[in-house]
Amino acid sequence: MGKHLAAACAFSALVLGLSSCAVFSKSGKTPASMPGQWQATPIVVDGDSKDWPSPYPNYDAKAMVAYATSNDGKNLYITMQSGDELTQMKILKQGLTVSIDTTGRKEGQLHINFPMPSDNDIIEVARQEEGMNRSMGMPRGKKLEQKLATAARNANQLSLDGFEGCSGGYATTQTNACGIKVVMRMDEYKELVWEAVVPLKAIYHKETITAADAGRPISVCFAVKAFKQAAVKNADNNGPSMSNTMGGGTGMNSAMRNGGGINRGGGRPNTDNPMQHLYESTKTWKQFGLAWK
Repeated sequence: MGKHLAAACAFSALVLGLSSCAVFSKSGKTPASMPGQWQATPIVVDGDSKDWPSPYPNYDAKAMVAYATSNDGKNLYITMQSGDELTQMKILKQGLTVSIDTTGRKEGQLHINFPMPSDNDIIEVARQEEGMNRSMGMPRGKKLEQKLATAARNANQLSLDGFEGCSGGYATTQTNACGIKVVMRMDEYKELVWEAVVPLKAIYHKETITAADAGRPISVCFAVKAFKQAAVKNADNNGPSMSNTMGGGTGMNSAMRNGGGINRGGGRPNTDNPMQHLYESTKTWKQFGLAWK
């Protein structure tokens, strides 16, 4: 276990350096934010979206992720989901950083890195399966589907940065001093569901908020790191062919033009290179005010 946690700590610096949500705006003003959502019944953080509104109230069409936040007097609840296959591959291979800015701006000071970057072979499986399904135009074959679900299930390491008294690496089954809990799994709709509960004490250093905190600005960011694009020569030697990189080929490309995966949030735009999303890092911010009953 010690070896895994040491690796988690090492990855932490990498994740923050490559996919941090920090923007560092020069403006000292706190931006206007949307009202928060009061959570009357505590969310059960179990990787099931049943406790959240359906569909999720927020959607980033570029990042291909839907997301939501809420709070009660003691906890901040955060969730993100994606049914897009390429987005799932990036998250499960490259990792995800969720950041919190207690000023409501875009300068995330508190970071949850989960899942951590992984050495899983999702891309190789995608390449092999694309070859088998080349003539079928299938967006997702059974082997890749199982690999995605397994990778989500096996993601059991996280790291925390910026939280007083609990920054460092942990196993997801381990209780950390801040009481932060994260879970991720693939649901029955083939949506990757990410959930977290963050005690407000870990953010504001007090047991519970009060009516005086209503509307207090806060921001949450979801940062997904891209794959490194390595263009290769096509068969006619006419230049780089991004569709031949990371498993992109005729069958998978055809399917991705119509939006691979279920993705209840919407399909992928029709582009010349439907695999391009693999090579795009995204940062999705939500700025809101704490809710009060």
